[in-house]
Amino acid sequence: MCALCLDDDAHHDDHSDPRGGPLKILAPLQAAGRALLLSLRGRLLLGVAAVWGVLCVMLLAFGWQSGSLLVEESNRVHLRYEAELVRNAITQKIEQRLAMLERLADALPSAAPGVLAEGHHEALLTLFEGLALVDADNIIVDNWPTLPGRNGLSIDHRAYARHMRHVQRPHVSDPFIGIVSGKPMVMMLVPVRDAQGRYTGFLGGLVEIERSELFEDFKHLRLGDEGHVVVATASGRLLYHPEQRRGLPGAVSALDDPGLDLALLGWEGDALGETGQGGKALKAYRQIWPAEWVVGVYLPLEQAFAPLASVMQRITHRAWWALGLLLPVMGGLIWRFLQPLTRLAQQIRELSLGQRHELEIPTRMTELRRVVDVFNELEHQRLQSLDELQEREAFLEGILDASPQGMFVTDTRGRLTFVNESLKALLNLSSPICLTTWARRLHDKDRDAMLNAWQSSLREHHDLERQFRYVAENGETLWLDVHTKAIHVNGEFIGLVGAVRDITQRRHEDARRRWEAEHDPLTGLLNRRGFGRRLEEAFAAWEQAGTPSALLLFDLDHFKPVNDEGGHALGDSMLRQVAAAMGTVTRSSDHAARQGGDEFAVLLPGCAWPRARRIAEALRARIAACSVEQDGRHWRVTASVGVSTFQRGDESGGDAVRRADAASYRAKAQGRDAVINA
Repeated sequence: MCALCLDDDAHHDDHSDPRGGPLKILAPLQAAGRALLLSLRGRLLLGVAAVWGVLCVMLLAFGWQSGSLLVEESNRVHLRYEAELVRNAITQKIEQRLAMLERLADALPSAAPGVLAEGHHEALLTLFEGLALVDADNIIVDNWPTLPGRNGLSIDHRAYARHMRHVQRPHVSDPFIGIVSGKPMVMMLVPVRDAQGRYTGFLGGLVEIERSELFEDFKHLRLGDEGHVVVATASGRLLYHPEQRRGLPGAVSALDDPGLDLALLGWEGDALGETGQGGKALKAYRQIWPAEWVVGVYLPLEQAFAPLASVMQRITHRAWWALGLLLPVMGGLIWRFLQPLTRLAQQIRELSLGQRHELEIPTRMTELRRVVDVFNELEHQRLQSLDELQEREAFLEGILDASPQGMFVTDTRGRLTFVNESLKALLNLSSPICLTTWARRLHDKDRDAMLNAWQSSLREHHDLERQFRYVAENGETLWLDVHTKAIHVNGEFIGLVGAVRDITQRRHEDARRRWEAEHDPLTGLLNRRGFGRRLEEAFAAWEQAGTPSALLLFDLDHFKPVNDEGGHALGDSMLRQVAAAMGTVTRSSDHAARQGGDEFAVLLPGCAWPRARRIAEALRARIAACSVEQDGRHWRVTASVGVSTFQRGDESGGDAVRRADAASYRAKAQGRDAVINA
């Protein structure tokens, strides 16, 4: 009876108390889990797991990167090979057609209607849709096979016809719509000459873009399902594209391909970039020089890397399975051998809180004993170094404060930690100095450059040498020379030490000497040396960017009587009036100069012929209005102005000077007081 009651009570308790049964077992397990995570051993276990995971990811990433590089390089080699095949095939076909046209042009007796039909040119019909013979006035004289309405037709509006008349060399035209056929075509042209070698027109072979076998070989390329070829002209028109519709080929810009845009400028090579349809592809570009065409071969990156992605996916699955088997084994080993580290962690924590001065771990484990000894030695050295550093800082501040030169010290972030009295006196500072105050007083034109150099010095831990303008509290502008030295202790950057000098007087003297070296003291205009330097700068801009510049060169007519009869003082007065007249017609960006005696020059950067001519006429009129008076007599002078600009083939600015000088002499020969273009 009692036994039965006990069983019933036990059964009732197991089901009625929600906190009993399995929950009583889980509570200690949860507490043990939290303790494990907070313990040193638990953290080491987590660290090992994390290291294994990171190592696995790194190995997989390295494998993917290595495979990617190999796949990309092999596909680049393949693309270059295919691009060469396409380029060579099209080049051979174009050269073959141009050679046959040249042979036919040499055999033509004359440019007359029906002359093409006299020969047997059936073989050319496999290469061309038709032939056209055009005279020197760009009028079609004959065509074969004959199409009604084509003979006598003027094609002078065609760019290729005008090109042939000027260049007279074999040429392949840009795509166009045929006047008679109404189909997109290109024309291959060769010049026709008479027995004396004179140009009499050209012979053209019409190639219909949609039907030509120039692009037939592309289907044999090994580029997979998505790889394709694009052919474009150097002027930016598409000749061939796998999705090209009928009609005149569109513009290359529609493809949104920076690589192809670069290839249109003459570049050859391979690249990785956007395809214009939202994906990436490997690309190779080659030039077809006989026709001024560009070939682009494309292989989508997704297609190239598909096999590698499949292999890496299988390797990843196996790697994670291997990791799952290794982690329990590594966890057991760590749990067994690293138990003494619990006490070591506790003592390190006490050391960081200042509760002890060294570690005391009674253990026979050799490795742990070495760790404790090394740690105690490093802590002793750290405290000793800290004391020495404080002594050195005090000693350094005493030296810097005694220096007659302005000195300062900063920390690693550039904050001022010391400024001596000499620097405060130099900058006329009545309040404590800080970098914010210093930066605000930098001259507007020097502030950004100085702050950038300062930040770079702090970021890169290198020395700084800089000269800049500084506005003192009294409003005076000073030129300062700052030298800073990056200080390193045991290879660690600890801050900057700087010296500041006042170089205002030296800067003023240098500026005055530079001005005197390049200016005429009488008129204030540039002298020959200063003008020559600016002329070469303008010529360099012309060579690099095609920036036009004009040059006015003149000397004064009837100036000798002013100088001889009125005296040198009167002549100097006239020269100053001429200089003032030059200032009224020139822009602030122009450069006026007195070359010597009564010779003057004006350089007009960024000025083309029409504006230069107007300025020259205005200058001539201003000079003609100048006069000087002495003893009731008036003297006047005029100017014979030569105008020139930089031209193709000039080797230096002196070529433009010589042309302007020659034009000035012609103006004198034609009666003076005139403007002549070189």
